[in-house]
Amino acid sequence: MSTRHRQTRVYEPPRALRPKPEFVRPESVPDDALSSVFTVKAEHTGHRLDRWLSLELSRLTRSRAQRIVEDWAFDDRGRQLRPSHRVREGEVIVVFRPRWEEPEAPRNVTVLFADAAMVAVDKPAGLPVHPTARYHQNTLTSVLGERFPNERVTLAHRLDRETSGVLLAARTLAAERTLKAAFAGRDVHKTYLALVHGEVERDTFDVDAPMCLEGGEVSVKMCVRPESDGGLASFTRIEVIERLAGFTLVAAHPETGRQHQIRVHLAHSGHPIVGDKLYAHGDEVFLRCLDGPPDDETAALLHLPRHALHAHAISFAHPVTGESMRVVAPLPDDMRAFCTAHARSGAARPE
Repeated sequence: MSTRHRQTRVYEPPRALRPKPEFVRPESVPDDALSSVFTVKAEHTGHRLDRWLSLELSRLTRSRAQRIVEDWAFDDRGRQLRPSHRVREGEVIVVFRPRWEEPEAPRNVTVLFADAAMVAVDKPAGLPVHPTARYHQNTLTSVLGERFPNERVTLAHRLDRETSGVLLAARTLAAERTLKAAFAGRDVHKTYLALVHGEVERDTFDVDAPMCLEGGEVSVKMCVRPESDGGLASFTRIEVIERLAGFTLVAAHPETGRQHQIRVHLAHSGHPIVGDKLYAHGDEVFLRCLDGPPDDETAALLHLPRHALHAHAISFAHPVTGESMRVVAPLPDDMRAFCTAHARSGAARPE
């Protein structure tokens, strides 16, 4: 029953427990086409359909979203929708796509800690966390489903596909609620390691720079913007771990949790992350890399095929016992090899 015109709030079960909306499959859609079902959120009411899809599938540019919508977007009754269609809260939209050969992704996920309530894993770079327009089976959620069959294992937070390192997941509903509340309340402390361009002069420094979506062609891109102009408070502490020849290995301690915060703050400080297609070299490089591996010139510019950001350690209270815990993922091989290749001194590196 709709509650749109009522003032009282009703209990809404976690998204993973809600039944998926039913829909009519159009006759024009191939039988083996995959489907993604979305329910429009209140804050997206009034958006054009192509703009809305680029927000839901954040790696899509507006133009790519428009091309998908022109052929593959339908309502729950099986009626095809136009890119100019204005979405409304609660509307069910189904996006079909022909079955494709899914890109390969590393599935060597190391379990760092596990008990009856939760599990902590070391996600390899290149493995998406959730299904996307390109990835379906090669995702961390799929790997966890295989590792813990007949269980409801739910991630408590997320990392970008190219970011490696520690992720926490819950094995019970109570643990999920507790962990997510801890993240929301900033009671979880994270340390990232990043390789950045340039030799950072200061041993430690803070980046206090409000952020928000930039609003350009790349819908997912964030930028630094004053709070008076819509920016949200964002704060990161940076410390130098090792100075290399032309690069620096740094630790980043975010005290807020904005999208792409560390990547944006390091770029804002004049030291963008090595391999960062979005924030180190401009939109053109990012757009060139969307449809496949970079060409030789772009690869040389990037130095690494992924952005060199690693979720190294996470400190939190156990969701059941309350015990203080710290889980560490060692520096991955690609970042370690880069440090060795560009070494300037024999300084110790984090394990």
